Amino acid sequence: MKIEKGKLYAVITGDIVGFSKLPEVQRQLLDRIMKEGSKAVRKAFKGSIPLEVDVFRGDSWQLLISDIAVSLKVGLFLRAHLRATMGTGKFDTRMAIGIGTVDFVPDDRVSKGDGQAYRHSGNALEQMTKASNMCFRFPEREIIEESIDVLVHLIDVLARNWSDKQALAITGVLQGLKQEKIGSLWKPPITQQSVNRHLQRAGWFAMEKAIGFFKKQLSEAVI
Repeated sequence: MKIEKGKLYAVITGDIVGFSKLPEVQRQLLDRIMKEGSKAVRKAFKGSIPLEVDVFRGDSWQLLISDIAVSLKVGLFLRAHLRATMGTGKFDTRMAIGIGTVDFVPDDRVSKGDGQAYRHSGNALEQMTKASNMCFRFPEREIIEESIDVLVHLIDVLARNWSDKQALAITGVLQGLKQEKIGSLWKPPITQQSVNRHLQRAGWFAMEKAIGFFKKQLSEAVI
């Protein structure tokens, strides 16, 4: 993959919470679910995710994003997709969003790349405590990092309580779909009012403002 020197990229490094304690059937399904999640997130954010989500060591994964301003939405979409697809509120993934330059990325696997964004993301995941499932690192811009990391932790509090139905509704709005359209895609379809209730219980309307603030801050960082 061709890397632009000096350009800021986002790398998200994650792992599955309590993987070894998951029921065997869920552990067996995970590889397929992650591949489906990779296709879904690349389709939802066309042009921003140059390579497939890379799964390694069984329960770890990594994702490269060329547009740092959408990195939070991408991470939340993948998290919601996994929760909705696995069909249990107990299933979750941790993730660390790291912003920085990238030195190189082989065409075959994201996890073989290196650079600031990789180190920020990987180190942050290693240092993450059990109290949180999301964090943000951008050491080159300390003021941005401090405010955004607090924001990400607050979003995580909401996301940890998503039910599978709430997570499914979240995947829809993160793609920019109208509530009526989201409801029509369910099997069986549900009403717009039902979708709205799922989004309210998921904390979406507060989360939406936080995502907007994140996008504004990161967009200004690359100017």
